[in-house]
Amino acid sequence: MAVALRLWTGSILSRGRTLFVGLTIATIAACSPGGVTGPRNEIPTNVPGVPAGTELATAKTSFEAGNFGYAARYFQMALDAAPNDMEACLGLAASYDWLHRFDLSDRTYSTCRTIGGETFAYHNNVGFSYILRGEYGRASVSLAQARTLQPGHPVIETNLRILRDVSSG
Repeated sequence: MAVALRLWTGSILSRGRTLFVGLTIATIAACSPGGVTGPRNEIPTNVPGVPAGTELATAKTSFEAGNFGYAARYFQMALDAAPNDMEACLGLAASYDWLHRFDLSDRTYSTCRTIGGETFAYHNNVGFSYILRGEYGRASVSLAQARTLQPGHPVIETNLRILRDVSSG
């Protein structure tokens, strides 16, 4: 089984590790010299309602299942309920990344930076977003910033290996 690719926040490090297990193969297969190839998934207009306070948990479950459109909607609901929740914000941006909606992920990462600053998790996720886009130089800069904030962190080291693999191929 593959190791974790990235995480949302340091406060959920162990959860973040399991959240991205198994996605390494899909990521490497999806990356090409010109960026990500493959279908763009749609964001549903409506999603089933969930009890108040469970939006974030539902978003994580949807994300783990690869239902990134649903995850995006539930992360947005969680962020609407708690506008300063960095975990919900980074989860929303990551969902947009996997949907190849980089226009939306860029705006959301800007919101994340406003909420929590330029943290390890922020730079790590932005760096991974650039990998998905095929923007390897920018990915390298963001991942280097994350590495500076958390030297030797296994998620960063994995992402840097992925970057080396996809950018040299």
